[in-house]
Amino acid sequence: MMRLGGILVFSGIWAALYAASVIVPYFTPPTDFGFTRGMNRVELFFKYQLAAGAVAVVVWWLGSALTARWQRWLSRMPALLAVGLLLLVVGVIVVANMQRPGPTEYVPDPDRPVTAPALPVPEQDG
Repeated sequence: MMRLGGILVFSGIWAALYAASVIVPYFTPPTDFGFTRGMNRVELFFKYQLAAGAVAVVVWWLGSALTARWQRWLSRMPALLAVGLLLLVVGVIVVANMQRPGPTEYVPDPDRPVTAPALPVPEQDG
């Protein structure tokens, strides 16, 4: 029973970290400027997710000694959610990189004017 109590405590810590990974960056003002503006929010999200993933591994380890099968699977859920989020992020990056050609795959347009040549300005008398 002591192990089940530890699982409940660590599951609560995991849930708090997981929720904080969304709530804290939302209320954090973006810093810096230009391309890196708001990067502090992304960094905060991943820091909280990394901490939640570490706690999820502890919950999985504590749950591995439980007797009921459904309890063992329930203790694995936080870690499985962390793995799912990791696969989702990697998948989005891969799909985004496959959508556009690389810089060496670009074929420039043939040499021709983009618009019609300019007409001479008519002279005014007066």
